[in-house]
Amino acid sequence: MVTKRIQLEPLEKANEHNTAETADTNILASDLSPTNTPCLFRVMVAFNTTGIFKVLTIKDFNTQLGYFNNGANLVADALYIFDHLVHDGDTINYWYSVNAQLTVLRVQEIVAGVQ
Repeated sequence: MVTKRIQLEPLEKANEHNTAETADTNILASDLSPTNTPCLFRVMVAFNTTGIFKVLTIKDFNTQLGYFNNGANLVADALYIFDHLVHDGDTINYWYSVNAQLTVLRVQEIVAGVQ
């Protein structure tokens, strides 16, 4: 009998520290794609300036912009964690609404949405 082992450890997708960000442009140099679908991307982020954190989801050349924190400003220098669902064919990037210093951005893929 062969037992199939399922990978349940989070996969690191991005790990950025202390980078200057321009308002409403891609934070990551390359869009993220999921390794295992469907999944959950868990994002930990902090900026030195108050602003709105956004996710771009692109599928079949259709781009959707979503707002974290109910579209409210993040507090400068505060650490936030957000989750969003990612499916087959999605590519993901992130924006911030103002010019700011990104203190930290870490993205982990949570396989099969297992918490």
